[in-house]
Amino acid sequence: EQKSYERVQTAFSEKEETVEKTLKKNGIKPEELNILLLAFKTEQRMDIYAKKTSESTYKKILTYPICDSSGKLGPKRKLGDYQVPEGFYHIDRFNPESSYFLSLGINYPNESDKKKTKAKNAGKDIFIQSRF
Repeated sequence: EQKSYERVQTAFSEKEETVEKTLKKNGIKPEELNILLLAFKTEQRMDIYAKKTSESTYKKILTYPICDSSGKLGPKRKLGDYQVPEGFYHIDRFNPESSYFLSLGINYPNESDKKKTKAKNAGKDIFIQSRF
């Protein structure tokens, strides 16, 4: 379904070869790929780890700079606090119609966030946007 969007098609045509080369260099076929994204606020970077679905150990394959974020160190606890969530999340949606760049939605707030906040509304709709 994602490939039916023109912006996604453009991204694929621009990046597919680079992604395939990176995976090949690391001995991973696209159909057996599992990825793990680790973002570090202080260091302003995101590390990309990958492994085959049949393996148990991830290997760092790329690092990207984090170009922009909001708030200060510390977890997100409520709507409008401009904080970046801290914790373990999974990508729960793709947004091919985002305003600027293609974006990935995360499952914030997760159960842990809901237990740790005293706010009536912890916020929602947190996305990772790519400028690449």
